[in-house]
Amino acid sequence: MLLTFSIFIPVYRESDLLRPLLERLLNDPYKKKEIFVVIDEPTERSLSIVKEFSDRVYFICNGERRGKASVLNELAAKSHGEILLFIDSDCRIDEKSKSFLQRIAEEIKDADIVEMKKKIIRDSFVARIVSYDYLSFNLTSLFFSHKLKRCLGLNGAAFAIRREAFDKLGGFRHVILEDVDFATRAFMKGLRYKFLKDVSISTKAPSSWRKWFEQRKRWGIGSALWLKEYLHDIIRIVKEYPGVLLPSLLMIFPSLPFFLFTVFVPDDLYIKGLYIFILILSTQTSLLLPPTAFTSTSIAFMKNLFFMIGSLGAYSAFFYIIARKIGFVFNPAEFIIFYTVYSPLWLLIIIASIVKVYTGMKNVDLDWKV
Repeated sequence: MLLTFSIFIPVYRESDLLRPLLERLLNDPYKKKEIFVVIDEPTERSLSIVKEFSDRVYFICNGERRGKASVLNELAAKSHGEILLFIDSDCRIDEKSKSFLQRIAEEIKDADIVEMKKKIIRDSFVARIVSYDYLSFNLTSLFFSHKLKRCLGLNGAAFAIRREAFDKLGGFRHVILEDVDFATRAFMKGLRYKFLKDVSISTKAPSSWRKWFEQRKRWGIGSALWLKEYLHDIIRIVKEYPGVLLPSLLMIFPSLPFFLFTVFVPDDLYIKGLYIFILILSTQTSLLLPPTAFTSTSIAFMKNLFFMIGSLGAYSAFFYIIARKIGFVFNPAEFIIFYTVYSPLWLLIIIASIVKVYTGMKNVDLDWKV
């Protein structure tokens, strides 16, 4: 017996990929489905799509920002499907088989939540660098799926859930990272999670570094608020599953080992001894003062440089192997930029956000979804 799909696509203003996404879902041979599209502050372009598909898709257009969480919860309550599929309007279905929905229906038989692999549409330099971030997200989700069959966070751009599981969680909450919050509550409720590395969804990245930074500032604050709310639960989970949580942190933040090394690891004993020896000699003759000055500034630099090169080499090899296994593009030059610039910047945004939240954040742009 076929299960019915209720498919929900939230849109803010408009999306270049909305029309092809609707066409792909409508042409999917899986018969038992209903499609809901909710558009906050629709543009003329969005309204033309509404007119084009109104006989086959249920549209709701809001003249003001209602927020993603509110409208999806309301639509889920009105829908009839046993499987709820949430997919963002800036996504493209890459599944090569005829029925994307049939694949989801088959995979969810032994799970409560299934998440599709997310890839970035590599249409700009920013997108190409961001794609390695998504590679780490996918790897972490796959790791959780394999080890625990549960996951602390998911990428809400595309996932499916059984209706009874959605109702058990009470739907989405009004938070910045509603998908991570949703997955965390599902983890604590013991809901079964499966990551589908062979079912691919491509999504758009921010079109510029400025837009990326604005997005990541929101995500950083959202992550800090999430951490503050679930801190005791996360500590408990880390103690219970250290072999999963700690490696996951290293996957998501490749620059974390270098950061910890430079902050907490002291110089080796022989380096300290060498420095003291040269310093003593420098008191005997001024000729050794310039070398001493050079040594005092270069020892720490060389130590950090060697560690960074070693760490970069290890991460490059690891990410290359994973990229080959799950169908991602890997370019060594792009990865070097990701590792040396992008990842440290993202980590600093997270750290700054945590400090901001814990020291009394007052105002923040919570994003249209909230």
